[in-house]
Amino acid sequence: MISFKAEFWRQFYLYKRYLFNYISEFFLLILMFMAIFWGGSLVGGGVLGKSLNALVVGYVLWSLIENTISQMGSTVMNNAKSGILEQQYLMPISSRRLFLNKSIANIVVAFVQAILILIAVMAISDHWISFPVIMIVPFILALLTTVGLGYLIVSLVLRFKRIGSTLVIFQYIYLGILLVNFENCSNLTKCLSCLLPICPMVSWMRLAVNNRPYNLAFYLSESIFNTVLWLIIGLLVFNLADKYVKKNGTLSFY
Repeated sequence: MISFKAEFWRQFYLYKRYLFNYISEFFLLILMFMAIFWGGSLVGGGVLGKSLNALVVGYVLWSLIENTISQMGSTVMNNAKSGILEQQYLMPISSRRLFLNKSIANIVVAFVQAILILIAVMAISDHWISFPVIMIVPFILALLTTVGLGYLIVSLVLRFKRIGSTLVIFQYIYLGILLVNFENCSNLTKCLSCLLPICPMVSWMRLAVNNRPYNLAFYLSESIFNTVLWLIIGLLVFNLADKYVKKNGTLSFY
């Protein structure tokens, strides 16, 4: 708990110290949504009603992933470069717990930012969405899935050190994936999409906000499966990367 509090306060003071930079990143995400929204209005004659609900849900959850991944990746890369990561490995807690604390702190910050982005995009589009209570379940499962993604990103940083370009490519490819309405596809495509992180949760939330009938048992089971799958993948890959850097003495950046 002490290490988690320290990580949380570190995040708070970083935001306080570099507030202008974080505000700029926030407005960049808002501008991206405006470009998607107005671009769709110009090309498709308007993004209204149910399609706009789907756009908002997909974009807000992508912003949650983007913030979690970018913050986790950049933090670990900077710590490895400055030597702080080696010092953190000397702490009296396991490396798994160390990065769990970092991931949870990032998720809390990203969650607050996602809520602010949600309010901002609804205000910009002048389209206020009524969220049913059931959406709490897929949203919590989505947050848990990002823990597994956090471990995966840390593993890549530990192994390859410089992955900034890879993160950027992944983030914007995945934005397109999350904006695809897999819930309208065939059963096979729908099932295959459940292998992608957070995709079943996004489909579930889009169906819920649009008040469309859906198979609750299917989306609940697939969302739980997706969460467990990516938590396992993240932990397994992290354990392999963690053992590799310790065995080969390549924890530092150079």
